[in-house]
Amino acid sequence: MSVPTLDEAAVAARSLADEVLFPAAAEVDQSALVPRSHLIALGQAGLHGLYGPAGVGLGADQVSARPVMEAVSGGCGATSFVWQQHHGAVRRLAAGDGPARERWLGPCCDGEVMAGIGFAYLRRHGPPLVRATPVDGGWRLEGRAPWITGWGLVDILVIMARTGDDRVVTVVFERLDRPELRAEGPQRLAVLGATGTVAVNFDGAVVSAGDVVRVESVEAWAARDAVGAAFPGPAPLGIAERAIRLLANASATAAAEALTEQLEQTRVTTDAAGRRLYEAAASRTDAADAIAAGVAERDRGLALARRATDALVAASGGGAMSLSHPAQRLSREATFYLVQAQSADLRAATLDRLTSA
Repeated sequence: MSVPTLDEAAVAARSLADEVLFPAAAEVDQSALVPRSHLIALGQAGLHGLYGPAGVGLGADQVSARPVMEAVSGGCGATSFVWQQHHGAVRRLAAGDGPARERWLGPCCDGEVMAGIGFAYLRRHGPPLVRATPVDGGWRLEGRAPWITGWGLVDILVIMARTGDDRVVTVVFERLDRPELRAEGPQRLAVLGATGTVAVNFDGAVVSAGDVVRVESVEAWAARDAVGAAFPGPAPLGIAERAIRLLANASATAAAEALTEQLEQTRVTTDAAGRRLYEAAASRTDAADAIAAGVAERDRGLALARRATDALVAASGGGAMSLSHPAQRLSREATFYLVQAQSADLRAATLDRLTSA
């Protein structure tokens, strides 16, 4: 498969979002699972390797990938979120130095393999929820990952676990039907219920040394994660744009124009905050100021998504409450991103904004 340029990828993403994802989004929202055909279409367009290194994927970073991620997020929230998890796995594989990188990075980027990921539980205080213990020829995992997305859709899982000597081990599970992996769910959610989100129990599941992506200190992982968690996400902006486009179609022209101006301003400041985070991470200096700026910008995007979707609900009247109407779905999706990958700093920033006069 030929690798598109980033400009070509953005055009393809917008076309798929408008012609395939958005027309089916209401039905998918009420379905048990995202159609596999949606994920296949994204892969065939060359969009699974967005974050893969040049030569394998598109070589994008989170700043240059924003137009692509926005477009898909504005097409179908459930499809987009499963696809976002795949990209998280690709980024971990690309940053790896273990044998699993060589085996899986190419197939994940070219659309042959769909990946899921689990790691958010590492952020919790207290005893680790997923533990890794070295055994002859590999690692044994025990514990419970409370949120794994894409079950029933992904081919492999990239899983992170904490060791007894304060390291983080990232491994790949190829077979998901093994008895040592027990899924609970799918979870009943107010939104994105078609994402195949389950809890996964690891009952002594053993992986070989060949399945290892990376082994690093908890401190190194936490420093990198702090930067990543502060990155202003593109999904709320994609939701905002879709709501604004629907506002314009609903003859709410003044509202659409005002929100379009806010969206364009936010895109500029989002990209600037993202570049600043990358520079701080690359220079290995104190990233506290860049993280604070990123968190503030991320909250700005969340606020815009809520304003735009609230405006669409108001402009649509009572019809917006119908499950077939996009206004209520987009509003629920905007609400989801208030808590997705939420850090303590982001929660504080959002609450301060929401409770300030």
